[in-house]
Amino acid sequence: MDLSFPLATITPTLDAGVLQVLAATTAGCTAAEVHRRLGRGSDEGVRKVLARLVNQGVVLVETHARYPVYHLNREHLAAPHIEGLSRLRADLIDRIRSEVSDWGVEPIHAGLFGSVARGTANLDSDIDVLLVRPKKLTPDEEGVWLEQTDRLDRHIQAWTGNTAQIIDVTQATLGRMAREADPLVDSWRAEEIPLFGERILDLLRRAR
Repeated sequence: MDLSFPLATITPTLDAGVLQVLAATTAGCTAAEVHRRLGRGSDEGVRKVLARLVNQGVVLVETHARYPVYHLNREHLAAPHIEGLSRLRADLIDRIRSEVSDWGVEPIHAGLFGSVARGTANLDSDIDVLLVRPKKLTPDEEGVWLEQTDRLDRHIQAWTGNTAQIIDVTQATLGRMAREADPLVDSWRAEEIPLFGERILDLLRRAR
């Protein structure tokens, strides 16, 4: 699934991006602003899409300003579904957070990083998850832990069609990676979306 433009799940055209932009604001946008925020397609293509969506009633246009301003018609029957699809990235984050929060063997920390955290994940992106496991696990707890991570891996693939990339580390490994200036550590510091447990910055500070 293209999590940067999830509406493309059902309409793999420029229409998906235009609707995504309009669903994300209530202020309205000119055609040029839609094209700028979209970052794909041509200016002419965006204008044609807007004209078609206006004809369908999904988009409203105000023409009293210097340039026409476009809004998603939130009274349209399709609007709740458009807005729901536009929130798929947030829904994915909530689902992963909910699942990890229910684990029998809790992680010290869980977070999302990479393209999902940056909001740039597309069809080919992995869903990157960091898990910091408890310090000492009994053999039974180890089995539960591996069961949990395997289930999360399968659920992420089922929810999105994207592959999960789960990084499962101990606190000792986390400390070694920080001391060796592993590039992943910089990614976790800068962009990670926390899901559960202690803050990654606190863990990294102590790990050194």
